[in-house]
Amino acid sequence: MNLKKVLEKGYLPKELPPPFNSQSFANKNRYISAKWGKIIASEKLQKLGESRSMAKKRFQDEYGKYNSSQLAIFSLAKGIYSRRKLGIPNPKQFSDLSKAVIDNWSLLRSTYKLSVYSESTPVEARARRAVRTKSTSWNNFKFQLIEKSFDKKIQLTLDISQFYPTIYTHSIPWAILGKEKAKRLFKIAISDQTRWQNLLRTNRDAKIYKSADLIDTLVRNCNDRQSVGLCIGPDTSLILAEVIGNRIDEEIEKRLNSIPHTGTRYYDDYYFYLNSRNEAENALKIIQHVLYEFQLETNENKVGINKLPFKYIEDWSEQFDRFNFDVVDKYELRNFFSILHNAISNYPKNSSWIIGYALKQFQLGDTVIEKENWDFFLSFILQTLLIDSSTIDVIFEIIFIYKIYLDNKSKQKIKHVLISIIKEHLILNHSFEVSWSLWMLITFRINCPKKLVEAILESKDSISKLLCLHLIEETLYDGRKPNVKKLKEEIKNSSSFGENWLLIYETIAKKWIEYDDVDDVLDNDYFGLMLNYDVSFYNIDRQIRPKVSMEYDFFKGFNMIEVEYDEGEEEWY
Repeated sequence: MNLKKVLEKGYLPKELPPPFNSQSFANKNRYISAKWGKIIASEKLQKLGESRSMAKKRFQDEYGKYNSSQLAIFSLAKGIYSRRKLGIPNPKQFSDLSKAVIDNWSLLRSTYKLSVYSESTPVEARARRAVRTKSTSWNNFKFQLIEKSFDKKIQLTLDISQFYPTIYTHSIPWAILGKEKAKRLFKIAISDQTRWQNLLRTNRDAKIYKSADLIDTLVRNCNDRQSVGLCIGPDTSLILAEVIGNRIDEEIEKRLNSIPHTGTRYYDDYYFYLNSRNEAENALKIIQHVLYEFQLETNENKVGINKLPFKYIEDWSEQFDRFNFDVVDKYELRNFFSILHNAISNYPKNSSWIIGYALKQFQLGDTVIEKENWDFFLSFILQTLLIDSSTIDVIFEIIFIYKIYLDNKSKQKIKHVLISIIKEHLILNHSFEVSWSLWMLITFRINCPKKLVEAILESKDSISKLLCLHLIEETLYDGRKPNVKKLKEEIKNSSSFGENWLLIYETIAKKWIEYDDVDDVLDNDYFGLMLNYDVSFYNIDRQIRPKVSMEYDFFKGFNMIEVEYDEGEEEWY
C-alpha cells in the first residue's frame, strides 16, 4: 500500500461522473506536501519583536483554519426509495488522513485477523481502487453462505443500521487496542502528562494508542471535527470501518462461544447459521448488545430468522436466466422488457439490482442490437430509466456503446427523458441523477434549455454546478448564454474549507468564472500550491471505458468489437 495509490484510486467516490478524478493530485502530492511543510515550519518561527506566545497566537490565527474542513456532498440514489450521502473530503485533510493510514498500515492490517466472519476485508491485489474486498462481489459472497450453512437449520440475518454515518470515531482506538485498554490509556493521556510521556517511551500499547488517536483526529478533521460518522466514498473509510467491524466480530464470536454457529459478514450485513430458532433469538440479543457497546444498532427492518430451505438467489433473477434471445428483433425485445418491467413492479425495492442484472448482457456485448432495432431498443431503455433513474450510469454506458447509432431522432428522445429527470431531481438536490444527466448531454452533444441550466447553477449541488459550467463552456445550451452572476456571488461568499471547496477550486483552475481577485476568493495557501502544480479534479477528456463498442466498417457494416486498451492504461473511469 502506498500513498499515491490511495490518493489516486481511493479518494473520490466511484459513483461520480467520469471527469471527476484525483490523478494529478496524487502525482503532485509529494511536492505539494514538501512545500507546505516548509511553509508551516517557517510560519511557526518567532518573528522579530514577537514573544513565543505572540508567535503561537499569530500562527493559530493564520493557519488554524487548515486543521479541519467540511465535506463536499454527493447525494447517491440507492434504488427508487432510498439514498446515501457520499462525502468528498477537502484534499489537505484527506492527504493527512491517507498518510496516517499508510504510516500505520501494518497496525491496521493486523486487526483484520481478529475476525473469522469478514468477507469484506480490504485486499490490495487486483484492486481497481486502492483496495477491494476479500469477496470480489455480492454473488461470490452468496456462495460463501452455502459453505457456511450446509449443516445448519436456521438462518439469522441482520445489518447494522446506518453503519458509516453512525460510527463513533473514538471507537477507532477501541477497535485497534480493545475498548477497555484504549479507555484506560485515554484517561492517562488527558490527566497525567508526565506519566503519559514516560509510557510513550517504553510502552507499546501507548504508542499504538497515540497512532490510533491521531487517525481518529484526522477522520474528524475531514468532517468539520464531528465525532460521529465516517464519510462514505473514500477507501480510507472502508479500511477503518473494517478495523471497527473486525473488533465487533471478535466480541460477537467470543460471546457466542456457547452457541454452535457459523457466520459471515460483508460490510455491515451479517448472516449466522444455527441449529434452532431459540438459539438464533439468543444470538440476536447478544449481537445487539455488542453493537450497543460500540454505539451502533441493528436495522430492525432487516432482521430475519428463517428455517431451511434458505434462499440463495432472488426469485426475479431466474426469469432472466431462463430467457434466451432466439433472434434479437423488436418482438423478442418487447418480450424481454415486459419481463423486466414486470419484475420491477413486483419487486420495486430491488429495482436497481434487477435492471443492472437484466441489462448486463447488453453492457458486455453478449446480446447485440442491430441498427434496424435501435430506435425500438432505445425507447425501452429510456422507459426503464424513467422507472428507476438510479440506473442512469448503466443506461449511459449502453447508449455510449451504441453511440454510432445516434442520430437527431435518438438525441431528441434522450433529451426529453434527461430534461424530465433533471427537473424531477433538481428540487431534491439529487446529485447523482442530475450530474449524470448533464454528463450524458455533454457526451452526446445535446443542448440543455437555458432556464434549466440557470436553475441548476442556483441549486445546492456543487457537483452538478461544475458539470453545468462545463456544458456552458461547450456551448451546449438553447438560446442566449446562461447567467452565472448569482453563482459567482455565491462562490465569493463561500469558504474553500466549506462544502463548496471543489466548486470554488475548479472554477478557478478551469477559469470558467472570471474573478477580480482570485486570491481573495480562494483564501487558501494550500490550494494555491495545488494551482501552481496544475492540479485539477475535473478532466474534461475523461470518459467511461466499456468492454465493447459498436463500430462501422466499410466492408462489414456495423459490427460489435471488444475494446482493447494498452497495458497499464487506467481502467474504467
